[in-house]
Amino acid sequence: MADQPTASEPFYSTTRRAGDTLYLSGFGPVDAHLDVVGDNIAEQTRFTMAAMQRALHDVGATTANLVRVNVFLLDMADRDGFNETYMEFFDGCPMPTRRLIGAGDLYKKILVEIDGVAWMGESS
Repeated sequence: MADQPTASEPFYSTTRRAGDTLYLSGFGPVDAHLDVVGDNIAEQTRFTMAAMQRALHDVGATTANLVRVNVFLLDMADRDGFNETYMEFFDGCPMPTRRLIGAGDLYKKILVEIDGVAWMGESS
């Protein structure tokens, strides 16, 4: 739900639209009870990207609308595993620009966190 705080994290919105630009907060492998989901980078990436897809879907968008993502990995050694799973979510659509950072310290020691910006206007 756009422009609405999450039930478990009432101090921020999952998505926020400003004109034709949609901003997505940081998503990670954390469920509604704030428990970490998945034991490896593939499982955690899949859960995180699926959560982002649901947030995009809730506002009438898909991963094809993403124009920029920022990826934070706890350990850069997980880069290849992350990339392999991440690609599953962009079936033939243009890839967003991306920044990938070795964060070294993430909430509850999750392995990945991703935020993004999506374009909701007409394609250029």
